[in-house]
Amino acid sequence: MNNKDSERETITGFFQDDAFGIPGFLQRSAPPGEVLSFEKADAVSLPRMPEVPEAAEPERKGYWRTLRAFFRTGKGGGIPREQGRQPVFPALLAPFQGKEYTQYNFPCWVSDAGPVDKGTDAGPAFYTLQALLQRAVQAIAPQEGQAKILKDNLLRLEAAIRDKVSFADAAFKAAPVFEEALAELEAGLSVKGEEGKAFSEDLIRLKRALPPTGVLISFSPQAPLHLLATVIQRKLLASRRPVRAEIARLSNQLKDILAVEREKNPESHSAEHLHSALDFADTFLNFEELSSVLPSGGSEAMPEERHHRIELILETLGQAESLLFSRDAWLVAGEGQPILSEKDWKAGFPGIEVLRAPAGTLSATAAEIFEEEMGKAARAFAALRIGQLEVNNQYFPELHSDFFAHFDWRSFDEDEWAACAPVLLLSDADQLLEQEFNAFSRQLAAGLPVKYLVIKGQERDNRDSSGLAFRREPGALAIAHRNTFVLQSSVIRPAYLHGGFEKGLDSPSPALFYLLSAQPQPDCSTEPSLWASAAVEGREFPGFIFDSQKGPKWGSRFDIHENPQPEADWPGHQLAILDDKGKEAALEIPFTFADFAVLGGHFAAYFHIVPPEYWTDNLIPLADYLGLSDKDAYTKVPFIWVVDADSRLQRAAVAWPLVLACRERLDFWHYLQENAGVHSFHVEQATETLKQELREAAEKKIADLKASQEAAVEKAREEAARTAMERLASVLLDLDVDAVVPAGPKKPEAPAPKPKGQPEPATRPPEPPSKPEAGAAAAPKTPEKEEPAEEGLGEAWIETPLCTSCNECIDANKNIFQYNADKQAFVANPRGGPFADIVRAAEKCPVKIIHPGAPQNPGEDNLAEWVKRAERYQG
Repeated sequence: MNNKDSERETITGFFQDDAFGIPGFLQRSAPPGEVLSFEKADAVSLPRMPEVPEAAEPERKGYWRTLRAFFRTGKGGGIPREQGRQPVFPALLAPFQGKEYTQYNFPCWVSDAGPVDKGTDAGPAFYTLQALLQRAVQAIAPQEGQAKILKDNLLRLEAAIRDKVSFADAAFKAAPVFEEALAELEAGLSVKGEEGKAFSEDLIRLKRALPPTGVLISFSPQAPLHLLATVIQRKLLASRRPVRAEIARLSNQLKDILAVEREKNPESHSAEHLHSALDFADTFLNFEELSSVLPSGGSEAMPEERHHRIELILETLGQAESLLFSRDAWLVAGEGQPILSEKDWKAGFPGIEVLRAPAGTLSATAAEIFEEEMGKAARAFAALRIGQLEVNNQYFPELHSDFFAHFDWRSFDEDEWAACAPVLLLSDADQLLEQEFNAFSRQLAAGLPVKYLVIKGQERDNRDSSGLAFRREPGALAIAHRNTFVLQSSVIRPAYLHGGFEKGLDSPSPALFYLLSAQPQPDCSTEPSLWASAAVEGREFPGFIFDSQKGPKWGSRFDIHENPQPEADWPGHQLAILDDKGKEAALEIPFTFADFAVLGGHFAAYFHIVPPEYWTDNLIPLADYLGLSDKDAYTKVPFIWVVDADSRLQRAAVAWPLVLACRERLDFWHYLQENAGVHSFHVEQATETLKQELREAAEKKIADLKASQEAAVEKAREEAARTAMERLASVLLDLDVDAVVPAGPKKPEAPAPKPKGQPEPATRPPEPPSKPEAGAAAAPKTPEKEEPAEEGLGEAWIETPLCTSCNECIDANKNIFQYNADKQAFVANPRGGPFADIVRAAEKCPVKIIHPGAPQNPGEDNLAEWVKRAERYQG
């Protein structure tokens, strides 16, 4: 290996491995709805199943009496904290125990107002950093083998960018961060020679492929606010640009109208007026003479009322900046609101005006601001609309005056709404529900399109089981007003959050953005992003969108697809473990609300670690317990799987108060599922009713067919018996006649008698009787040779009216069996093939209507065997 090859191996091997080792990097794309990535740990660190020794019977009974007392009351258990450390971890999160959990959706790149300002706002407005880098590299090096060094070190570049924006809760200009990270990557790898030159060129091309504008937002409690601010700024710049252009155009046209009107005034022809208007031409024009030769006018003057109206329009349009464009948004927040300080607002959101209000008056203050600001916007838009009518000479006072006298925000069209700065209300969920609820409800009912930004903060320390059995849901309360846009989401899904903000701001109805705080409880030592991810996974805070404007059908207004496994009660995952013998195995574990509750100290008192020697069949998984009836659950105690600090699997019994909380969370999840059309009770009920109706209809049809078949068989048997008797009688009568006639011309012999039930064979011309010589006596009959017993059966025949057209007999031998005009089988030629084919057809016939009769070829092979097999089908 030469030095160049060795250097390349170092670059593409060591640094690539270094990047792969960064905690949180996934080597795959997460499927839609996935929140947590349950990575498989290496075999050394796999959770281990403990040995399960068996305790003595009296000891086990005594322990279970204590365990059941804990289960009923929630007292006497608990998981003690170990100097701020997490003593146990949900088993499914074992790979992250003691490690940093990196949220893969951050940092994210969000388009700002730059592309809109440059007129290039055509591409997507949101990317995760990982997706953005992969897209850019694919654009510059689509073929395998191209930009190999860059591709091998893409994760390293991502890690460098991540480190640069993770130190502060802010939105960073993306281009400088990209440029700095690319320069550091080039310097750190220090590739020499031709490869170094190619690598430098690839970095330059990548820099050009990355967006020159936009911001990078890292994971933080303020991330939703930064996302919302960028959405507002970008949308307002795009929607206000055509309004500004229309105001400028209309103002110029209205000024031209007034200018023309001024020219109609005779004083405009005076020498003084001409000199003031054309003073640039005073060296070669005589204004006195020009005034004397100009016509005196004669055009009809504009009505005073219209002239005054146009002047007012121009005055209002001149104030458009202050009336309509002075702010990007108005945000009402509580005094002492801990979300952001005044300094942070002014630095991070310069276009948003922050107004503080005392607790309990936020909704009223927001309503006042909304009415005031929308009143200003209504003045501007009314002037714009009247001006357009005046320019086109289509304004009629008797038709339009009353309309514009009552013009307000309810009359805005879609474009006008988009140009208005939204009024936001920032509140804690508890504050909204306790101090603002009545005013909040009244404003939703009135349809006042204020946008509520509500943060679900820390849980209160409430161990009363009644408090765990029911939880107020702001999202459900807003949905009850039916005219609201609701987005419930977490910061861990920034793409979903970004799209929901866009839809909610576009909606002309009230909007509630209900967000989960990225900060867990103070006594929780779990990584904030892991805690927030587990909250969504465990149905603690399911995400959904309710859009009242989407359609008349309620089911079309709901969207829950961003939740993990939305069709299941609890998301289920497979955990790789080592069994009690040290062999690798797997456990199927659902991630429930109780698994999430383990992460915080708030619920620690409701868990109790059960030693392995006391595990019995009455200790069952919590998800199974929740599906039992009260009668079946009476003797059971639920548990969840956890791992301790030594990676040993443990069973943690869950007390009844926490079981109530799990039921409450599951009930709310079912509420969302049903509204979104997943496991809908009415759909399932209708499906079951339809299945029962189809089942009953099928059974009735089968019964009718069976009865019809039995009746047809009985009728065929009766007809066959009657036909046989008639033919027998006919034969007997013919025999009597032959016996009485002594001599003379012999009569034609009657046709040979047919076997019982056999239909008429295909017609063939009868053989003419032989004529005896004149005068000769009739020759005596030759005695018939005695036939074997089976020959009395006659030829093969079919009960043709009962044929089901199954093709079995036709497939057996087309020379023997054929279909009639009704596509029902009959024996066309009993000698058309071996007797064995007739017997096989009889055996395969589903309705057993083929009767083989007697063999027609006594020399056929194995005839005795086939005659025996045919016996059951004769008759």
